[in-house]
Amino acid sequence: MRDRNRTRAGLIAGINITPLTDVVLVLLVIFMIATPLLIRSEIKVNLPRTAAADAASQKNIVVTIDSAGNVYLDGARVALAQLAPTLSATLGKRPNAPVIIMGDRDVRYDLVVRVLEIARTSGVNKLSLAVEVKK
Repeated sequence: MRDRNRTRAGLIAGINITPLTDVVLVLLVIFMIATPLLIRSEIKVNLPRTAAADAASQKNIVVTIDSAGNVYLDGARVALAQLAPTLSATLGKRPNAPVIIMGDRDVRYDLVVRVLEIARTSGVNKLSLAVEVKK
């Protein structure tokens, strides 16, 4: 009996998936390299430096304060007076999400303290300050 996959010339009739696998792995590597670049904040902030810090994950709520004193919640500009209700609404969608405050190193200290106070009164359980690791 002859094998059903073989033709008369002895060739195997089938699909070679090796090129497909190569393309998928190359795309995987490209996305692994590009994703951290896309996650970084689009608002330019000079973070203070420290010797060690933990990395942030995508599930965090990020409050950014730029050098001009503008406040952003997850990349969207928010007035300081509207930060509490907006942050509370965001916490309603992600109840246990940690909040990271990214304050520019040139911003006034009292503004950072006010944002910390607003975050605490909004019901934030996990709160941290973003810093840049010294090299």
